[in-house]
Formats: sequence, C-alpha cells, structure tokens
Amino acid sequence: MTIEHLIIQIVLIVFAARLCGALMRLAGQPEVVGEMLGGLLIGPSALGLIDNGAVLKWLFPASSMPFLNLLAQLGVMFFMFTVGLELDMAKLKGKGRAVVITGLMGVAGPFIFGIGIALVLLWHPELTGVVHSRLAFVVMTATALSLSAFPVLARRIRDRGQHKSVAGTFTLASAAVLDLAGWCLLALTYDLAKTRLGGAHVALWMSGLIGLKTVALATCYVVVMMFVVRRFLWRFQAHFQVRGYVTRELLSLSLFSLFISGLVASSLGINPIFGAFMMGLVFPADEQFVSRVTSSVEDITLLILLPIFFASIGLHVNIAALHGPGVWKSWAILVGVLFFVKFLFSFVPAKLTALGWKEAGLFGLLFNTHGVVELVVLNLAFELHAISSQTMTLLVLALLSVTVLSSLIASVIELPSRRKAIKIAGIQPSAAAEVHILVCLSQRSTAAGLVHSAAALLAGQPGHLTLMQLISPSASLGVIAAEPQSRDVTELAQREAQAAGVPTKVLSLPTMRVARDIVMVGQYHHADWIVLGAHQGILDTSALGGVVDYVLKRAKANVAILIAKRPGAIRQVLVPYLGEAQDAGALLAAYRLSKSPDVQITILHVVSPKRNDAAEPLGVKAMVEKLLPNVDGGNQIRMQVIESDLPIDVVLEKSREFDLMILGLSPLWKLRHNLLGRAQTSVAQLAGCSLLVVRAAEAEKLPA
Repeated sequence: MTIEHLIIQIVLIVFAARLCGALMRLAGQPEVVGEMLGGLLIGPSALGLIDNGAVLKWLFPASSMPFLNLLAQLGVMFFMFTVGLELDMAKLKGKGRAVVITGLMGVAGPFIFGIGIALVLLWHPELTGVVHSRLAFVVMTATALSLSAFPVLARRIRDRGQHKSVAGTFTLASAAVLDLAGWCLLALTYDLAKTRLGGAHVALWMSGLIGLKTVALATCYVVVMMFVVRRFLWRFQAHFQVRGYVTRELLSLSLFSLFISGLVASSLGINPIFGAFMMGLVFPADEQFVSRVTSSVEDITLLILLPIFFASIGLHVNIAALHGPGVWKSWAILVGVLFFVKFLFSFVPAKLTALGWKEAGLFGLLFNTHGVVELVVLNLAFELHAISSQTMTLLVLALLSVTVLSSLIASVIELPSRRKAIKIAGIQPSAAAEVHILVCLSQRSTAAGLVHSAAALLAGQPGHLTLMQLISPSASLGVIAAEPQSRDVTELAQREAQAAGVPTKVLSLPTMRVARDIVMVGQYHHADWIVLGAHQGILDTSALGGVVDYVLKRAKANVAILIAKRPGAIRQVLVPYLGEAQDAGALLAAYRLSKSPDVQITILHVVSPKRNDAAEPLGVKAMVEKLLPNVDGGNQIRMQVIESDLPIDVVLEKSREFDLMILGLSPLWKLRHNLLGRAQTSVAQLAGCSLLVVRAAEAEKLPA
C-alpha cells in the first residue's frame, strides 16, 4: 500500500460522494443519503461488476482496508464531536423525562420485534446461509435492526435546518439516549455472541453478567462527563472570549479532550465514537465558541473522512450477490416491517410525552434513519461469523431502503409546511400601490451592491426591500458555521439600506434548494422585482448559470442580476439599445432609475456607418420613446447614437465612464454558454463598470 494508491482511493471516494450527494440534493433529498449510496457504488455492488471485479481489487486491495477503516472511524469520531457541540440541551428543559422514555422505547420495542424477524429468517436458509450459532445470529440481528443511525439522523436534521428547533433538538436528544442504550445493548449482545461463537463453554447467565457490567460502567461514565468533566471546560470558553478567536492551543486541547474521551469510552467497552459525542455534548454551549470550534473541525470531516466511512461499509456489501427465489419479496416485506415497527415505537411515546401529532409523525420518520451504527453492528456480526455475507447484504439494503423511504415521505409531509413557512415568515403583505423588491443576499462582498441596485430600482417610491438570506448546507459545510456569516451579511445589507433611507424587512430561511425557494418567496409575497447576484460555479463560468438561470426561467417577477465591479452609489447609467425584444427589461429598469433625480441615464445606440438609411436613428428613438418616455426631455435621460461596425467594442469603451450598465438578454452580449457549453468571453467579463442584466416579466408592465 503506497501513498499514491491511498490518494487515488480518497479521490474516487470523495468524487462518488459529492456526485451522488448533488444528485440527491437536486431530488430534494438529504445530501448524506447520496453520500451513503456513493459508498455502495464504489464497492462490489457496482464497481465490482466491472471486469469480474478486477478493477475493484486493484483499487481497493485487502491490504488497504485497515488504513481506510482507521480513517473512517476517525471521521465518525470528529463528526459525532461536532454533533455533540451543536446539541443545545438548554432547549430541553422540562423534557428530560420525555427524552429518556422516547429514546428507550425507540430501541426496546424494535429489539423485541427484531428477535421475531431474526427467528423468521432462520426458517429460510437461502437468506441466512450457514449459521454457526442461532443465538448469536438472533441477538446480533435484533440489535442491528433496533438502532437508528445517529450521525446520519443528525445530518438529516441539520441539512433541513431543524437542529435548533425544539422538535429537532428533542429528536437529537432522544436519538442520543437511543444511541447510548444501543451501545449498552451492543455490549451485552456482542459479548454473548462472542462467547457462543468462540467455543468457550460459558453459561448464558455468566455472559449476561459480563454485559451488565459494561452497561453499569457506561452509566457511570455518562454521569461523570455530565456532572464532573463539564465543570472544568468553562476555561475553554473563557479563553475564547478573552481573545475573540480560537487559538491553536485551544483547538489542540479540544481535540486532545475528544481523543481522551474516546479512549476512556473504549476502555469501558463502549465504542469511542460515543465518547467523542459525549465530549462535544459537555463542551460550553456559547454560540460563537461552538461555531468557531465546529468550523475548525468539520471541513475535512464532512468532505473527506465521513465519505470514507460510508465507502468502507460499501466495500463489504454486494447487492449483486442477492439472488434466488423469494429474495426480493423478502426484502420488500422486511422494509415494510422495519419501517412500521420503528415508526410505531417512536411516534407513540413522542406523541404521548412531548410533541404534537405532526411533529411526532416527523419524529417517527426521522427515527427511521439507518446506516452508520447499524452498519457497524452488522460488520461486527460479520467479523464474528454470526451472519453470512448474504444476510449482511440483505439487511444493509433493507435498512438503507427504509432510510430513503422515510426521507421521501418526510419531504412530502414537509412541503406544505415549507410553503406555509415561506408565506408567513415575517413578511406582511404590501399595499397594492407599493413596490416590493426581493433582494437575495449571498456573500458579504456583494451585499452592498445588491442593496444599492435595489434602492435605485425603488427610486424613492412607496415600497420596501425584503432582504432574504437562504442558508444552504450545500453551499456551506455546516449550518451552524454558516449562521454567523449569514447574520453578518444581513446586518451589512440593513446598514446600507438604512443609510440610503430605504425601508427593509428581513427574511432568513434554511433551504436545500436555493433557486426553487427564491421563486417561491417571490411568488407568495408578490414581489415586483427579484434582485440577485451572479452565481458563477467552479466549472460554470456563465454569468447566467445555475441558480440565476432557474430564477430567470421560472420567476414571474422582473428579475435583475447584478454583476458587481465598482462599489458605491449609482449616478451615471449606460443602457445599450439594440432594438431587440430582449431590450424591454433594460428599458424597464432604466425607467425605474430615471425617477431618481440623482441618476442620469444614457441610451446608447450603435449603428453601422455603411447604412444610408438616415431615418434609422430617428426610428430607434421613436421606439425608445414608446417604451421609455421623456427621452431628451430633461437631465435624467438622454440618447446617444454612435456609428461603428464594432458595437461591442464601443459599449465596452463607453462602460468605463459609467457607474452601472444595464443590459437585456440579447445573445450579442454572450452572457450564456454557447451550444457546446464552452465558456465565452462575454461583455460581463470585459465591462469597465458594474452590470445589471434585466429580464422583464410582462410587456404590459412597461410604461406606455
């Protein structure tokens, strides 16, 4: 195993995770589900089908698995540490009893039903293969089917922006109880299975005592962490507050504490992953401190280490090996039973103790999240030879299918609530005569320019700006880390609007689909204008690609895209006019800006000197006057005609004399990609001033 080979493996794993995650995000599903599926694709289930598995054996030889497994476990430890950091226990005041009851019921009920499922599977040798110990098979299978994947569940909640809500916090806390109970149950069943499969003649009651000893030690460990260790960690927060940033010493001590907690947990028979979570849970809960520590740890964790964990599991699963009569029928029945049992024993206690009907329903769906912990249990069972590879594959596929199914149902249930939240999210309906401009904030560097452009479009008329910040986990590695930056952008935009004397309203929402929610907000709140910045991707250099393209095609309001180059107020505005239908948007924006006495607009029309039609400029002027009254009627608007065979060169040269240039969507400006998708040198790249690209919503809205 060489470093070059390890690099190739990591590149392939990360690429598969990002690709599948992006596809799931486009489908409106949690990105982490796609990352899990990406892990399966690079294993025997997909990559192993190429050249009879020769490619898979070359890419992932058996000698490399110990290295990947170590990186995978390290990634899960880091991730669970950040999950513990972000869990705000203060929001659960008065709900501790409900959390414990719900968490314990969520594991006890499915465990009992899991025993029944395992006994039924034993009646079908074609599904179980060779069983070395029936007792070991039953207890390990029941343990795997009774748990929920805490890391994956945490990612699902965070991707939906629910990690700070009461229901989200209750779910995470209940899942933490379930996770602790699950590790204790695993300690008991693992010792029992190991004893039975190891050939040692130990009485059943003696194996139970060994497991109960581990449970007692785990309980003592949790109590010490919560009531003793927590008291010493306030010094970390005090160190941060004095300096205002996370020093290397502080980060080193934080990671040192994480590893020590993991070692202590491991010495007690608990997986070190839970030790990492407990250390994050007892850390100081100051929001800024948590945000800085989290952002320092999670970047590499979410991008590299966690996908490696999913890949390490996928390399042990071979869906192609599922064959034989009744296998897929058994899989379908297993998915249905697992989903119903987990939902029932999660929904009922949550509804009876703490949550309403709808919240409890979503809680039951979230508890149907499987993947990380269950895969660990199944892997341990496989290594002990308690289950066969075929049984492991069947159970893994069923558990992941339940996760996808619950996610799809949750998305359908949440969609009406999502629309309702957008409708009522702090925005009151505007009067019919007011102008409503929706400003989509994204980056701090473009916030001021977007506000200045929107204020110029408002032109002192009655109305307001809605400053909208959509927090996307796909754009930022973590919601918690993104929230302080989001507030900074919003506060900067508010200050700029206040300085311009423009009334504002603020809207902040978590989102998994930015472009869709921009259109929804504009539609539900009857925005007259949507103003947003150009969003150029890493591979997509088009000024109108991605989010912008979606909004341009689907928004019913007028859309203005700012390509900021010069900061500051807008005084001199250039509007190149081609006489095309796409110019309607540019003229509409110019008409709005002309209402401000501080703005001077120049309509520029470039004609060929070879034309003998002297009436051409006058004809163009008449067309402009129809769409834009009072041309040359005052100081605000004037028209300039220049003869040249190179209109783009003229426009670019003139742009250096202006603060802003307004363009329509004419192909002449090369704002989009060409047919082959290759980036073109556009006016947006070469212009000497900021640009506002405008698409008019309806022709009848233009001034007559």
